[in-house]
Amino acid sequence: MAVGAAFPTAGQPPSFWVMSIEVSIEPEFVHVELGGINALLALKRRLDLPAGQIVRSRAMARRDVPRGEGTWLRAPGTYVPGLVRHGSYGRPPHREFWAVFRQERVLVIELRDWDYARLVLAVEQPELLAANIASVSR
Repeated sequence: MAVGAAFPTAGQPPSFWVMSIEVSIEPEFVHVELGGINALLALKRRLDLPAGQIVRSRAMARRDVPRGEGTWLRAPGTYVPGLVRHGSYGRPPHREFWAVFRQERVLVIELRDWDYARLVLAVEQPELLAANIASVSR
């Protein structure tokens, strides 16, 4: 981060924070790669989601994402109220993975019978990614 760079304020954070989450889609897997500050805060670099385990993907307002049962338990990860929520939250079968700063819109991927029940990701064009993921998960 450049000297004098500020943490995100209301609205969208600096684009280099958002763009360090890349999602690639294959017929059998959806790969999520975290880079830069996202990997550091989440303590995780990559998630490989089996396409057959994906129940639903959608874009939604960050404030509308329901908090799952028991998701107050964070291990490992980083949480600063109102600023950052990165890492693993909750316990199986309700475990969630978040990689979000203060973005207005996020990508939400719901899974069944996998390590996480839900992923919440700050990505560019969450609506487009949600549609593309939905097309391989059926």
